[in-house]
Amino acid sequence: MTFNIESRKGQSLIEAMAALSVLMIGFMGILSLLSKSFFYGRYVSDNMNATYLASEGIELTKSLIDHDVLLALAGNGGGWGSCFSLSPGVSKDFEFDYTANCNTLMSYSDRPLLLDSTTGLYSYMSSGNTSATNFTRLIRVSESADGNEITVKSIVSWSTGYLVNQSVSMEDQFYNWRLE
Repeated sequence: MTFNIESRKGQSLIEAMAALSVLMIGFMGILSLLSKSFFYGRYVSDNMNATYLASEGIELTKSLIDHDVLLALAGNGGGWGSCFSLSPGVSKDFEFDYTANCNTLMSYSDRPLLLDSTTGLYSYMSSGNTSATNFTRLIRVSESADGNEITVKSIVSWSTGYLVNQSVSMEDQFYNWRLE
C-alpha cells in the first residue's frame, strides 16, 4: 500500500495539537503543585508564628506574676496574682502585649494583633509602621481554689486561605513557692 502526499494532509496539525495538549497538561500540573506549595508554606509560617505568639502570651503573664511578687517583697503592695484580681476557681480572659503592666491590662475583645514592620514586634498599639495581622491572642488566667496556683492558657487563632478558625493553645501552671 502506498501513501501519497494528499492522504497525509493535516497530519502535522493534528500532531502539533496533540503535543501542545500534552505540554499544557504538564504545565497545569506544575502550576497546581506550585500554588499548593506556596499555600502550605504560608500555612506552616502562620502556624509557627502562632506558636511563638502563644508562648509569648505565657511568658508575658509570668512576667506580670513575678512583678507582683517582687512588689510585695519590696513592701510596695502587689502580691501573688494581685495584678489579675483573680477569684479562686474563676477564670478571666485578657489580651495584652509586651508593653502591658498591671494598670493597662485589657479584657479580651478579639482584636487582631498588629505587626510593626520596622521592629518585627507584635502589639496592640497602632503606629505609622503597624499593620493588622490575622492573629488574635486570648490569655485566660485562673487561680486554684487554695490560691497557690495560677493556670495560664494562651490561645492564638488565625485563618490561612480556606483553612479558617485555626488555633494554637498553650497552657502552664505557676505555683506560689514563696507562700506569703
